[in-house]
Amino acid sequence: MFYTDFILRIALSLTLGFLIGLERQLTGHPAGIRINVLICMGTSFFTLFPMLYGSDQVFRVGSSIISGVVFLYSGVIFKDRGTVRGMNIAATLWCTAAIGILASTGMYAMAITAATILIGSNLILRPFARKFHPITSSDESEKQYRISVTCQEKAEQDIRLLLINSNSCKTLFLNNLESGDVVGDKVEIVAEYCSVGKSKNNILEGIVGQVLVIPEVISAGWEVL
Repeated sequence: MFYTDFILRIALSLTLGFLIGLERQLTGHPAGIRINVLICMGTSFFTLFPMLYGSDQVFRVGSSIISGVVFLYSGVIFKDRGTVRGMNIAATLWCTAAIGILASTGMYAMAITAATILIGSNLILRPFARKFHPITSSDESEKQYRISVTCQEKAEQDIRLLLINSNSCKTLFLNNLESGDVVGDKVEIVAEYCSVGKSKNNILEGIVGQVLVIPEVISAGWEVL
């Protein structure tokens, strides 16, 4: 491989990574110009390395690169209150890595076409997808809840048993139950539950309502974690 070919392929990777990142940055996404340029150029460097030595292992290196960069995407995918975020960002970076491989193997037209399709898809499909709503609602994400009760010490055991046994329909699962002294003979009891599916607000309100009936209870409430 001539040095001019090396420069041309790296320059194309840099340019395409820049354009992909520019679209991401202008539309307000965290993974902007720098990360897309680095991923596109990085995959090109790894792909070009065996080619510089005349090796025929380019395809094996390409598959290893795609598998390896997946670990980078764990930094942009996270779970926020039961909702997984960052999937679109990670998918875009994955496509950017593939475009870097195309550019480094001399498939200039294909690399440019792929980058154009990627940028166009992110620009066009976003408003298009928002016009469609699911026919049926499905929520299988896990949610965390906390019930806090402040009461007199003599009612502690009764309230703990109530918090353990109040959910007879088994839609809430008790993860943790703690008690601690507050002031004088007052005790704070904290119960943490998890649930899968739709919101359990009515069930939580029912549990808190049962707790508030007890005369020794000073305050009680629940929250979503």
